[in-house]
Amino acid sequence: MKNLFIITLVALLTTLLPASAIVEEITDGRNVYYSPSEKLWSPARGAFQDKVTYTKKTSPGTGSYSEYYIDNNETPSFVLSSNYEFVRGGKLIAVINQNLKFAEVINNNGKIQEKELNKRKVQKLFPNTTIIKVSSFKNHKLTIKPKKFPTQYLLWNDTDKNFHKYFFEPNNTDRPYIKGAFRVDNKGEIKFSHFGEDIYTIIVK
Repeated sequence: MKNLFIITLVALLTTLLPASAIVEEITDGRNVYYSPSEKLWSPARGAFQDKVTYTKKTSPGTGSYSEYYIDNNETPSFVLSSNYEFVRGGKLIAVINQNLKFAEVINNNGKIQEKELNKRKVQKLFPNTTIIKVSSFKNHKLTIKPKKFPTQYLLWNDTDKNFHKYFFEPNNTDRPYIKGAFRVDNKGEIKFSHFGEDIYTIIVK
């Protein structure tokens, strides 16, 4: 119960933080801990009495993805389709940047599964951010009218399209590890493209 209280308290605090403040990120070489009895994740070593310790490593190459190891095993215990993860409210969240999607990492008695998150659940992760669905673009263009500047946005993919090596210009972001995140500072145009090809234009008015 004590451990559950700690996780609940952390979840409450993170919802009160700015959307850009992901304080429980799992970066390369860092450990994350899972409690089989409470079915919760935590980046804190002392969060659980019973725990399985996983160490994250990022695979080499341009299409890098996250591998998680137990002890010093040469073979990863599980591999994710993401390259960046964070813990929020006891849940391990995978950021699938190449698809602009998010998934919850489920540990089912040691068998790891990724459960894709819908828009409502993604919005809960980033309560102070406006989500833009890829399907809302018409002819690759979309007009937005922020009520204030700066405003945080998140491009979320509700289609089957892949966005490997796409990026924003200008690249204004407070969350550099989340490809779909961007910040609008003033009126103008923001382009999201694959090195100038297949351009998605966001017109800010």
